[in-house]
Amino acid sequence: MRLLLLSGIFGQTAEYRATHLAETPDSLLADGLAARGVDVTTAAPTFWGPRRPYDLVHLHHVTNACVRALAPGGPKLVFTPHTSGRLPWKHEAVRRSVELRSDAVVVFTDDERGKLGSHVTRDKVEVIRSGLAVERFTSTLHRAPRGDEPWEFLYVGQLIPCKRVHLALELLRRVLATGRRARLRIVSHRETLRPQLEEEARRLGVAGHVEYVGTRTRDEMSAEMARAHVLLLPSDREAFSTVTSEAAVCGLPVMLFDVAGTVEQVPMGWERPAPADVETWMRLSLRRLDDYQREAARWYAFAPVMRERLSTDRVVREHLSLYERVLRG
Repeated sequence: MRLLLLSGIFGQTAEYRATHLAETPDSLLADGLAARGVDVTTAAPTFWGPRRPYDLVHLHHVTNACVRALAPGGPKLVFTPHTSGRLPWKHEAVRRSVELRSDAVVVFTDDERGKLGSHVTRDKVEVIRSGLAVERFTSTLHRAPRGDEPWEFLYVGQLIPCKRVHLALELLRRVLATGRRARLRIVSHRETLRPQLEEEARRLGVAGHVEYVGTRTRDEMSAEMARAHVLLLPSDREAFSTVTSEAAVCGLPVMLFDVAGTVEQVPMGWERPAPADVETWMRLSLRRLDDYQREAARWYAFAPVMRERLSTDRVVREHLSLYERVLRG
């Protein structure tokens, strides 16, 4: 099998990947397939080389590579859109067209499969949960602050509208208003909204409690999660959040909303409000701080479950099975 794997991560320099995105589900898949003896070529979405030498193209994300994928003829096509939320209408049109053209569509969760339109027949949809290099992360039983120690809140992700980082700032304000000491560390490789968030922090009176720490390597991320008490993820949409998976493997409690596959990334019974129910999210977060040791113990007990669930061997095995079925027609 000759496979062409297209994803944005493969267009980044080695220096960028070392400090920003050392590994992604796409790169882990490529490495795992190569280790199994698959002839894999990785390329950025800007790839304009010939596709006919390949038996199959696996396209990740809604990118400019999607438009070329709509051309007639060519090899078999597998498409992983990496999103279950609404996109701008032009992107939605492209995604829908590629889903129609594809021989198989990969989604991360049953929830995401349920949100696909009727134009995608169920027989060509495959649920393959993304994997993680779990060996890079250490599980820790987190403890509540002692004495004058502050609550350490952590946000990891892009500073873009759908991530709703302003809600993390508002929660920080409410925690400080209870008399607790607290600070928020923001790890991000794309700081689009940083000026607006800095202004919002000043307006809320919490600017002195927020630290922008830039990017972190995978090994540094493990240390960030070990020192934190809570990961804040106020997004109103996700596909299958990698940072939530990382936190779960580390045993770090996550305050998040009911988006996409989060039901599979949290301990059983962990309440997740609807994305529009911000007040419930705030109240839940404050209540969980009051009962932190019990909540942290739940996540610590859940960590081995996630380690098994996120095995990269499983991801590679399921993709190979899918590719073989697609090639058989």
